[in-house]
Amino acid sequence: MLAVVLTGMGEDGLRGCELVREAGGQIIVQDEATSVVWGMPGYVAQAGLADRILPLDQIAREIVRRATRAPSVRPSS
Repeated sequence: MLAVVLTGMGEDGLRGCELVREAGGQIIVQDEATSVVWGMPGYVAQAGLADRILPLDQIAREIVRRATRAPSVRPSS
C-alpha cells in the first residue's frame, strides 16, 4: 500500500496515514517548497510518518519506481 499526500489544509490525512503505517504501507508527502499549503503533508512529515518528502515534480517518478520494483516477501504469521 502506498499513500501520497499532496498540498492541502487540515490534518485529516494524518489519521489516514497512521492507518496506512499500521497496515505496513509506505507514505510519500509533497515538500513544503512546492506546496501551496503545507498543512496536510506537513502534519504527516512532522509526525515522522513520511518515508519520503519530495518536490511535486519528483513524486510521479517515485510512485512508478515503488510500483515496479519487486515486492518484498513478508514472513507469514
